[in-house]
Amino acid sequence: MRWDRIIERKIREAQEQGKFNDLRGKGQPLKLDENPYEDPAWQAANQLLKDNGFRPEWLEEDVALHEKLAQAREVLARTRDWRAEQLEMLGARAGVQAVEQRALVQDEWRRALARFRETLAEVNQGIARLNLMVPNTRFQRLKLDIEAEVMRVVSEG
Repeated sequence: MRWDRIIERKIREAQEQGKFNDLRGKGQPLKLDENPYEDPAWQAANQLLKDNGFRPEWLEEDVALHEKLAQAREVLARTRDWRAEQLEMLGARAGVQAVEQRALVQDEWRRALARFRETLAEVNQGIARLNLMVPNTRFQRLKLDIEAEVMRVVSEG
């Protein structure tokens, strides 16, 4: 006997019978902002900040880290695409100019990878700072696996 199937069946039967049609708040978004266990003073302070367009410092830091990571991924992806285009244009040409151009493209790719790794190391430092700022451990973030991130961007192309 699977409880999840029984529960699903009971819910479906209740829906078919119209038992959910007159519920209070039907069609309205759920209000998940309130935490009944949160200190009322903190709740009031957070609501005041939210109503005036402010976020706690740790949340601003988290958003900034996400943006920095997204931007770094985008820059590396553009360089990856540029490199592929350049190497495709060069094709199998073996002249001195083609060899030099290929070397320049590879050098730029190595520099892009180094910048990406450096930026992700900075993001990891930011994550370490963030983890000290958050009000609860559930908001902490894991540090990035830099090489896995490199592989992720490289393999997307």
